Amino acid sequence: MASSSSQNPRTSPSSAAVFSPPNQWAMAWRVARRELRGGLRGFWIFLACLALGVGTIAAVGNVSQSVLGALERDGRALLGGDIEIQQVNMPASPDQQSWFTDNAQRVGQIATLRATAYGNDQRRLVELKAVDDQYPLFGQIQLQNDAPFAGILAKKDGLWGGVAEAGLLERLNIKVGDTLKLGDTDIQIRGVITKEPDKAIGFLNFGPRLMVALPALADTGLVVPGSLVHYHYLIDLKNGDTINAFRTRLDDDYASEGWRIRDTNNASPGLKRFIERLTLFLTLVGLSALLVGGIGVANAVRSHVESKTSVIATLKSIGATHGLVLRIYFLQILAIAILGIVIGLFIGALAPMLVAPILADKLPIAVTAAPAMPSLIIATAFGILTTLVFTLPSLLRAREIPAARLFRSGAGLNGGAVRRKDLPVLAVPLVLLLILTVASATDTAIALGFIGASIAAIAIFVLAGRVVISVSKRFTHGRNAFTRLALANLHRPGTSTVAVTLSLGLGLTLLVTIASIEGNLNHEIQDRLPESAPAFFFLDIRPDQIDQFRSDLKSQPDIGDIEQTPMLRGRVVALNGVNANDIPPGDDRWFLRGDRGLTFATTPPEGTVITQGNWWPDDYNDASKPLVSLTADIGASFNLKPGDTLTVNVLGRDITAEIANLREVDWQSLRMNFAMVFSPGLIDKAPYSLIATAHMPPNMEEPVDRLIGKDFPNVSAIRVREALEAANTILAGIGIALSATSSIAIIAGVLVLAGAVAAGRRKRIYDAVVLKTLGATRANILYAYALEYGILGLSTGLIAALFGSAAAWAVLVLVMGASWTLLPATVLGPILIGLIATLSAGFIGTWQALRSPAAPILRNE
Repeated sequence: MASSSSQNPRTSPSSAAVFSPPNQWAMAWRVARRELRGGLRGFWIFLACLALGVGTIAAVGNVSQSVLGALERDGRALLGGDIEIQQVNMPASPDQQSWFTDNAQRVGQIATLRATAYGNDQRRLVELKAVDDQYPLFGQIQLQNDAPFAGILAKKDGLWGGVAEAGLLERLNIKVGDTLKLGDTDIQIRGVITKEPDKAIGFLNFGPRLMVALPALADTGLVVPGSLVHYHYLIDLKNGDTINAFRTRLDDDYASEGWRIRDTNNASPGLKRFIERLTLFLTLVGLSALLVGGIGVANAVRSHVESKTSVIATLKSIGATHGLVLRIYFLQILAIAILGIVIGLFIGALAPMLVAPILADKLPIAVTAAPAMPSLIIATAFGILTTLVFTLPSLLRAREIPAARLFRSGAGLNGGAVRRKDLPVLAVPLVLLLILTVASATDTAIALGFIGASIAAIAIFVLAGRVVISVSKRFTHGRNAFTRLALANLHRPGTSTVAVTLSLGLGLTLLVTIASIEGNLNHEIQDRLPESAPAFFFLDIRPDQIDQFRSDLKSQPDIGDIEQTPMLRGRVVALNGVNANDIPPGDDRWFLRGDRGLTFATTPPEGTVITQGNWWPDDYNDASKPLVSLTADIGASFNLKPGDTLTVNVLGRDITAEIANLREVDWQSLRMNFAMVFSPGLIDKAPYSLIATAHMPPNMEEPVDRLIGKDFPNVSAIRVREALEAANTILAGIGIALSATSSIAIIAGVLVLAGAVAAGRRKRIYDAVVLKTLGATRANILYAYALEYGILGLSTGLIAALFGSAAAWAVLVLVMGASWTLLPATVLGPILIGLIATLSAGFIGTWQALRSPAAPILRNE
């Protein structure tokens, strides 16, 4: 058969043929649809890879949007009002409180602090919350057995009431109706909190919630000059008033106050930032799985096109153009991709329904279970673009292979090449994929870093795969036949060595990185920190108590060093005269957000290393020119140097100090380090409390805890051991979650591996049949294939361990400023996973080959 003279089958139309008239597309779709009637054999890996990646991205986006939507919807209940005005250490003045009342419909008042509760000869640090009789302005507090909250905190029969979380009752071994000691007064527990509408969400709380009436706080004696108390004023706006209008009036009348102001637009900024960062990370993991799965998609398409060589040859023989062939298989792949994307979207849409009940017990907001359309659209776009990036090369190469070669048995796509003029066709979806990655990310820098790291990782593993091929060629000669066969399979034409090394290696690298970071942080907390850490941090010691406090501690046996330092709270309001609100956000934005602990000293703290400037003289006491020492990392973040100025608001008064020096601080030492240390003379005139640390053996912790609790009820004792254990528990939970998430990329890699084995199944069967015909035993063939896959898995695991360890070192040392230690057990795991995965896949493929009868295969070939 021959084509018309006007259409030479060897002459390729331009890439614009993809956009040919509708009737050409209709013909291509008819042929594609008829071929698809044969089923999806060979495309299950394609579907699984695409559904896994798209499903992860859609699920993460939907859950994130559900939580963020709940934060926005329930912002008033979560904040406690339309606006929250917070001040540290002292309540608002009567004039200020009158201003709040005049400018609002309702005003609620809350005071929060850490305190120690006592009961049954036990003590427990609590997060104390004192509320007025209007609490809560919005939302509802839920108590066990649906007990009513109204009036439950009132004073009855000489006892103030209180409600607490169940953990406090368990620790003190008390029940509802019993009393506990709080400072100088007794509190009767009248209910158990099950849900608190405005509970602050954080990773590390030092104790359970105890809630009392605001007047009861005054009776406890816990509030004295220098006590760390946060006063919150919750504003319910008048009808017709707006947040912006209220804040403008407040700024006009009280511009110099050091208040921290939040509104419903940022009711829980910490949780919002965490959700956004977690969403970004999980989305990038999903994209990693999609990219790894893309290799499986490419392998599936390549295998499918190679299996259709006779069909393509027949179509070309009856006059089909290269463009028509391209359209036929493009439509086939697109139809199957849409099916995979729909499966992924279905998984993503189900995610909020599965997660919402779990989050209901963890968050004080109602998370809706409805899928978010923007998240589904973004996931769809990722799926389509990834499909195009990984399938177009095979489709374009197939179009260019001559018809004569397509008729040749065993010919594949190796000889086909993509034309230079077709490169823009390949570049467009790739560029769009990169743009979508950056545009959909909440942090552009992290997204760009991910793209750079992905390119580097792909390049490294492609190079590693080629190194395996090159080395296997060198060692092929001079060995027994089955060893030569194993090595030859690693570098034969059409080998999957590079594809398996790349896909499985990326997933294993992610696992090594996360496991190494988690392992090093655990090592830091469990092993290194306790060696130098004090046993206790004591908070809120009054200056008139410190001598007796030290004497009581020293009276106990085996008490080591006792260190003390004054502490105040202040809010940074300006740097070099620039308002803190006008300074662009950065990595150390926390320094400007909220109030910070600060101290004063005549001499540098022990272990201080001055990097710039000089410490002030020991007798410096100039109240007219206060000086401050900053940590070097803060100085670098805000481009500060000695001679610059810093303004802090302490108890409503702005204090501007000149930066005298910058110093290095080892935060991991658990010493009493402060970002800001002031010179004496001015700031020491403000009311302050003292904090202290004490070293002692573990067997003395309980007696000391009881002694301090008895003699100093206002002092809060934090056991460092318990705090480290709590931090370690949180870290372990995060590590498990991240490792589980990274396993998605490993699953994608295993799918690619399974696809590679399936794609080479026909050749494996033929090779096994020939070998059996020549006298090889099953053991010989199993040895050859086990050696091949063993080398592939071991080399992939070793490279992943090396690259993952390097990535963990970079994150720990360069980003987090922590130390890094090689953890052999952490590195060995991924190596074993890679070895087991490849050997398992190879065994399954080999077993199928060994079971195939020889005669039919030799006859057909």
